Amino acid sequence: MNIGMMPQGFIGHVVLKNATKNTDDLISVFKKFDCGLERYLFKNDKDELIGEFSAKINKYYDYNKFIYKSDPSYVFVDDLFNYSNPNTPFYKKGLDYYKGLGVRALQIAQRRSDEALCEGNIKLNSMPEVREVFYINKIGMAPDPEHPRSGMLMLPPDKKEPLSRMNGGL
Repeated sequence: MNIGMMPQGFIGHVVLKNATKNTDDLISVFKKFDCGLERYLFKNDKDELIGEFSAKINKYYDYNKFIYKSDPSYVFVDDLFNYSNPNTPFYKKGLDYYKGLGVRALQIAQRRSDEALCEGNIKLNSMPEVREVFYINKIGMAPDPEHPRSGMLMLPPDKKEPLSRMNGGL
């Protein structure tokens, strides 16, 4: 399905691991537009918000091909929250703990990047607590070579396919 062509509202389901009950649950994903951003919301079967993120498409049509070896366009991922994770400051008491929400969010962003002809490129600024453990070691993201001191991470070309296949893919 083409996520970008879908209107606001329900866009589909993803499977997440419910670590509290040790089950695989279908989680509903909703999309809404918010001042130029695409906001994605993850809700469980009780209609409780368990996570969300925003994506901004930065598509460059006219760029210097001598400076940039490949298309510098990308999707910027921001405000990635897993409200069900008790190890984060965003935890909402009473929610079951769902694992894999961050991976699914990045897979959705990668799909949007492909759809917007940004070649699957993703960039984000992460919280320091998860930078090494999740984004660098698990996902394989690397510091942005264009802005090495900015704290921005990017998905290298050789890590795009492994991300798209993580947790069974989208």
